[in-house]
Amino acid sequence: MRRTLIALLAACSFSAVAADNWKPFPYDQSSFDYSGEKLQQNWPKLTRGFGSDYPFPDAQWVLEAASRHPQLVKNSGFSGKPEDAEVFAGKLQDTWRLLFKGEFSQAKQQGMALGEAGQVPAMFAQVIYAMYLEPNKETKHRLLDEVIDATDKAGELINEDSVALFGRTYAKARIGEEISVAATLARGYTTQIPAELKVLLGKNPQHPFALALYGGYDAGVIRKVGKLVGRMTYGATPDNMESYFKRSFQAQSDLPINHYEYANALHYVYGDDQQDKAIEHLKKAVAIKPITAMEALEIAHAQKLLYQHEQKLAKR
Repeated sequence: MRRTLIALLAACSFSAVAADNWKPFPYDQSSFDYSGEKLQQNWPKLTRGFGSDYPFPDAQWVLEAASRHPQLVKNSGFSGKPEDAEVFAGKLQDTWRLLFKGEFSQAKQQGMALGEAGQVPAMFAQVIYAMYLEPNKETKHRLLDEVIDATDKAGELINEDSVALFGRTYAKARIGEEISVAATLARGYTTQIPAELKVLLGKNPQHPFALALYGGYDAGVIRKVGKLVGRMTYGATPDNMESYFKRSFQAQSDLPINHYEYANALHYVYGDDQQDKAIEHLKKAVAIKPITAMEALEIAHAQKLLYQHEQKLAKR
């Protein structure tokens, strides 16, 4: 009883954070409507960045998840009865709809009220908001730290979910980019990030987001400590970086973030020597038609990077 109360209080706490003046999604959302059967029909495309066959959260999935992970029943509001699974699945699907549409605050609030199953889209919504819409770096890092902490404290259901695991590692990588080498070492990120990515890729070797993140991580290490120390101390090399991105593009070629992450990686590793290639990939990113709010934000970011690269090239 006490454990259940603590879980409920934790869920309420996260909901309170979600309501704290999050900025609204700044672009048109009309094309991100996945109401009714459209969500399941488009699910493989919407979740393609997490590898093939990411499970659709229907009633059957809810029942199987509850059978494998009893804590889902205790902390989610789901009774565990088959006749209630459809209702719970509907609420969970609505949380994903909110995430894809760019209603990030609502997605977080509704998701956290559904326990661990809802925590997955809720925390991913927080990652997206922190990365693209939060202007204050300190607040951004706090939001990402919350995602890391919530994932660490969650049960087995989260620890086998590729979205949750990727979201935690991505949060660490983004924080690591913006803090000193000493602070990154103190947090343990230099060992945690590659270890967590290896777990993800061990489960799904064709996980496009994880592959690109590994390539970006190696590039970030080289950027901070140089090629020699990067290779000898961390095993980060330009060849490894290129290999991870190549595999990512082979798995999925139409993910905007992977193209702009590669453009960044090229700059980190080669400086201006590969600027033409970086511009090529940024153009590929902005040419993609977004199917989610997240992709729209990624493309807007790629457009800014493209403008910066083209301005720099024009001054040569």
